[in-house]
Amino acid sequence: MAGAVMTAGLIAAQTERRLLGTWLTMVGFVFASMWSIMSIFWAQSNPSPLEPESWMLLSSMAVSATVYFGYLGLYGDGLGE
Repeated sequence: MAGAVMTAGLIAAQTERRLLGTWLTMVGFVFASMWSIMSIFWAQSNPSPLEPESWMLLSSMAVSATVYFGYLGLYGDGLGE
């Protein structure tokens, strides 16, 4: 889901709808953040390809990207402007 929304955001950013692309990319990172945070708890009690610490690093990157693209969209800056 996150990948599809981020891809749609990047495609929208290539057109004149750069601000829409920024918001779609932020929504994609929201989904990625939620998935990573859920994976932290899953990895603590179930088999997982990554350790919980690795999931924490991935979730912190996704949350940081969410905040970054959120601020870009909030101030009206589109991707690539």
